[in-house]
Amino acid sequence: MRGCSTWNLRHFGSAMGVDSDLGGEAQPATSSSEHVRRADAEECIKKLHILPLKEADARIKGKSRMEVLADTLRQIRNTKEVVRSGDLVKATEAEFVVIKCDPPQGCLSMDTDFFVDGAPVICFQKIQFSAWGPTELSSEQLFNEYVRPYFKGEYAPYGPNAKRVRLLYTGQVVKLDNDIYLQVEATEPTGLGLVSTDTEIFANWDSTPEFEKVHILPFMDTLPRAYQYELFSDYLKPYLVANPCKKYQANDFFTYQGVQFKVVACEPDTLARIGKSTTIFCEGQLQPSLRNLLPPNLMSQVAQLPQGLQMLLLSSERTTREVEEMLNSRRGLFPATIDEIEQFDWPPPHAHAQQTCMVLLRHRRGPGSPSSVLRPSPGPPRSGLPEVCLEDFQLTQPCRRLPCSHVFHKTCIDEWLRRCTDCPICKANVDRAVRNY
Repeated sequence: MRGCSTWNLRHFGSAMGVDSDLGGEAQPATSSSEHVRRADAEECIKKLHILPLKEADARIKGKSRMEVLADTLRQIRNTKEVVRSGDLVKATEAEFVVIKCDPPQGCLSMDTDFFVDGAPVICFQKIQFSAWGPTELSSEQLFNEYVRPYFKGEYAPYGPNAKRVRLLYTGQVVKLDNDIYLQVEATEPTGLGLVSTDTEIFANWDSTPEFEKVHILPFMDTLPRAYQYELFSDYLKPYLVANPCKKYQANDFFTYQGVQFKVVACEPDTLARIGKSTTIFCEGQLQPSLRNLLPPNLMSQVAQLPQGLQMLLLSSERTTREVEEMLNSRRGLFPATIDEIEQFDWPPPHAHAQQTCMVLLRHRRGPGSPSSVLRPSPGPPRSGLPEVCLEDFQLTQPCRRLPCSHVFHKTCIDEWLRRCTDCPICKANVDRAVRNY
């Protein structure tokens, strides 16, 4: 018996990466005796990944996992007992779980490679399921008709007499009878684990709708050029079948086999799933322009820029990352955000003690702006030197009141906010207060 942690990391991944054997359809129960009787016809297992339960792992002191397992695995090999994912292996000092094997079931042999690297398997204290399917169910119906049967028979919750368990992790999706899908929404604690007789189980129905129609297009520059292909059969359908639980909305992106797709339109225009009744359109191709490549959150920021600047930005040769860095590094507020700040003609509608505008400005203002400024040195103003407005408010003068209650001339504070997000007096973040983030 020999191990190789490199192979374990590459093929089995971390505990959260086990997918094919753990996330498929529920397997029918089969007695252990039936497996033992069929052992002679079984394939030999080439590779086996096995991990201890967390509580048992704590009892292994000063010994390697393989050292604890060796005698038990030798006995299983000699009796030609069939081994499958989820089987419990009870060694003298600790209990282990078969995480994955290649092929999916078979007998151990002298050539079997064993892998024992990875975090131990957890017994969940709590687990939350969500489900969806053709017919909506109440939480009670969902639990009694689908969740409870899922943990019956040889897959009963872990306890003293358990021989096999279901391995679960957050995000895992299982297809049950009647096209019902069950997803693990959350576990406590997190990690790869199992349901025991002490686990609290919560289940609710996910009412996310299905699209009636959805239009998905590929980006032209990501399509293959060296061979012929059928877009829907070779790329789009395999991705959708492999991700039945994924939710989409307009302007979402995804990539399959190097081809990047974008959801350009959907009906209804909301977050939804693509189901059996969804009509899928995929005619056409997208040019790799910034307007098509930017995700929704960045497009909403670009939309707040002046129209001319939008056109200049979206027609440039900048990458998506460059645009994101540019937007995130901006120092001031968008014009639309400034317009949301309270505006009035002096005096303010409510009592206010501040009588003077105090804003540091970078350049001299034009005609019609407040004229009294404090300059850093005597003499005529020079271009580029900072100026501070110290003029008292006059009747009917346009003003703005910031969320922190400080009041300023509209022209002064608008110029300030175009290059800074903080109040000139108290330094409170105006952008955060206005946009509530």
